[in-house]
Amino acid sequence: MTQRELARRSGLTEASVCKYLSGSRTPQAEAVVLLAKALGTTSDYLLGIKRDEGSIYRDLEKQILENKENLSPEERMSLIMLLSSK
Repeated sequence: MTQRELARRSGLTEASVCKYLSGSRTPQAEAVVLLAKALGTTSDYLLGIKRDEGSIYRDLEKQILENKENLSPEERMSLIMLLSSK
């Protein structure tokens, strides 16, 4: 993708995109989000932020515990089978 195309897809100016890519200017958070959407990725990826595996599992565990009462018996069994499989 060209800088012009990235600018068009993100809604940023071509000059801004050029400066961000050359490192002569740091994008604000809003611009990072627009660039990430235009590139089909996340702002975390663009910023080099990696989540450790443990935090992913903690988030998943929290979501399960918060929503367990909303699961049907079949959904609970499916979740148990999924979590116990290797």
